Amino acid sequence: MIVGGNQSEVLAAALRGLEAQRQAAEHNIANVETPGFQARRVSFEQALRHAIDSGDPSRATISSSLSGAPTRIDGSNVDLEDEVTSLEMNALQQQLITGALNARYTRLRTAIGSR
Repeated sequence: MIVGGNQSEVLAAALRGLEAQRQAAEHNIANVETPGFQARRVSFEQALRHAIDSGDPSRATISSSLSGAPTRIDGSNVDLEDEVTSLEMNALQQQLITGALNARYTRLRTAIGSR
Protein backbone atom coordinates (compact mmCIF):
# COMPACT_ATOMS: atom_id res chain seq x y z
CA MET A 1 0.00 0.00 0.00
CA ILE A 2 1.24 3.46 -0.87
CA VAL A 3 1.49 6.00 1.94
CA GLY A 4 -1.33 8.50 1.70
CA GLY A 5 -4.34 6.26 1.32
CA ASN A 6 -6.80 5.67 -1.47
CA GLN A 7 -6.05 8.84 -3.46
CA SER A 8 -2.39 7.88 -3.75
CA GLU A 9 -3.35 4.37 -4.81
CA VAL A 10 -5.60 5.76 -7.56
CA LEU A 11 -2.83 8.02 -8.83
CA ALA A 12 -0.27 5.20 -8.72
CA ALA A 13 -2.61 2.87 -10.63
CA ALA A 14 -3.18 5.58 -13.24
CA LEU A 15 0.58 6.01 -13.63
CA ARG A 16 0.98 2.27 -14.18
CA GLY A 17 -1.66 2.35 -16.91
CA LEU A 18 -0.13 5.40 -18.56
CA GLU A 19 3.30 3.78 -18.49
CA ALA A 20 1.91 0.73 -20.29
CA GLN A 21 0.29 3.02 -22.88
CA ARG A 22 3.56 4.90 -23.38
CA GLN A 23 5.51 1.69 -23.89
CA ALA A 24 2.96 0.42 -26.42
CA ALA A 25 3.08 3.68 -28.41
CA GLU A 26 6.87 3.63 -28.42
CA HIS A 27 6.85 0.01 -29.60
CA ASN A 28 4.35 0.89 -32.33
CA ILE A 29 6.53 3.78 -33.51
CA ALA A 30 9.63 1.58 -33.50
CA ASN A 31 7.79 -0.79 -35.85
CA VAL A 32 6.19 1.78 -38.16
CA GLU A 33 8.18 0.40 -41.11
CA THR A 34 7.73 -3.29 -40.22
CA PRO A 35 5.55 -4.97 -42.85
CA GLY A 36 2.51 -6.66 -41.33
CA PHE A 37 3.00 -5.11 -37.89
CA GLN A 38 -0.24 -4.54 -36.02
CA ALA A 39 -0.27 -1.65 -33.57
CA ARG A 40 -1.17 -2.37 -29.95
CA ARG A 41 -3.61 -0.39 -27.88
CA VAL A 42 -3.54 -0.37 -24.09
CA SER A 43 -6.58 0.44 -22.01
CA PHE A 44 -6.97 0.73 -18.28
CA GLU A 45 -9.31 3.66 -17.66
CA GLN A 46 -12.55 1.67 -17.41
CA ALA A 47 -10.92 -1.00 -15.25
CA LEU A 48 -9.53 1.71 -12.99
CA ARG A 49 -13.01 3.26 -12.63
CA HIS A 50 -14.44 -0.14 -11.63
CA ALA A 51 -11.58 -0.77 -9.21
CA ILE A 52 -12.12 2.65 -7.62
CA ASP A 53 -15.85 1.95 -7.31
CA SER A 54 -15.07 -1.38 -5.63
CA GLY A 55 -12.80 0.41 -3.15
CA ASP A 56 -9.51 -1.12 -4.27
CA PRO A 57 -7.79 0.86 -7.04
CA SER A 58 -4.71 -1.36 -6.82
CA ARG A 59 -6.77 -4.13 -8.47
CA ALA A 60 -7.18 -2.15 -11.70
CA THR A 61 -6.11 -4.24 -14.67
CA ILE A 62 -4.27 -3.12 -17.77
CA SER A 63 -5.36 -4.74 -20.99
CA SER A 64 -3.73 -4.76 -24.39
CA SER A 65 -5.24 -5.51 -27.77
CA LEU A 66 -4.40 -5.18 -31.43
CA SER A 67 -5.55 -2.02 -33.11
CA GLY A 68 -8.46 -2.35 -35.50
CA ALA A 69 -7.15 0.52 -37.64
CA PRO A 70 -6.99 -0.04 -41.39
CA THR A 71 -3.77 -1.46 -42.76
CA ARG A 72 -1.51 0.01 -45.38
CA ILE A 73 -0.38 -1.83 -48.49
CA ASP A 74 2.48 -3.43 -46.50
CA GLY A 75 -0.01 -4.84 -43.96
CA SER A 76 1.03 -2.53 -41.12
CA ASN A 77 -1.54 -0.35 -39.41
CA VAL A 78 0.75 1.96 -37.43
CA ASP A 79 -0.22 5.60 -37.98
CA LEU A 80 2.81 7.65 -36.96
CA GLU A 81 0.80 10.83 -36.46
CA ASP A 82 -1.66 9.06 -34.13
CA GLU A 83 1.17 7.48 -32.16
CA VAL A 84 3.02 10.78 -31.69
CA THR A 85 -0.22 12.45 -30.59
CA SER A 86 -0.80 9.58 -28.17
CA LEU A 87 2.68 10.01 -26.70
CA GLU A 88 2.19 13.76 -26.28
CA MET A 89 -1.16 13.28 -24.54
CA ASN A 90 0.33 10.54 -22.39
CA ALA A 91 3.21 12.78 -21.32
CA LEU A 92 0.79 15.52 -20.28
CA GLN A 93 -1.32 13.07 -18.29
CA GLN A 94 1.77 11.66 -16.57
CA GLN A 95 2.89 15.19 -15.67
CA LEU A 96 -0.51 15.99 -14.17
CA ILE A 97 -0.60 12.82 -12.09
CA THR A 98 3.00 13.18 -10.97
CA GLY A 99 2.23 16.77 -9.95
CA ALA A 100 -0.79 15.60 -7.96
CA LEU A 101 1.30 12.95 -6.20
CA ASN A 102 4.05 15.47 -5.44
CA ALA A 103 1.49 17.91 -4.02
CA ARG A 104 0.00 15.16 -1.89
CA TYR A 105 3.39 14.16 -0.48
CA THR A 106 4.28 17.81 0.12
CA ARG A 107 1.09 18.22 2.17
CA LEU A 108 1.93 15.07 4.13
CA ARG A 109 5.47 16.28 4.83
CA THR A 110 4.11 19.65 5.91
CA ALA A 111 1.58 18.01 8.23
CA ILE A 112 4.24 15.76 9.74
CA GLY A 113 6.67 18.64 10.17
CA SER A 114 4.15 20.96 11.82
CA ARG A 115 3.65 18.78 14.85
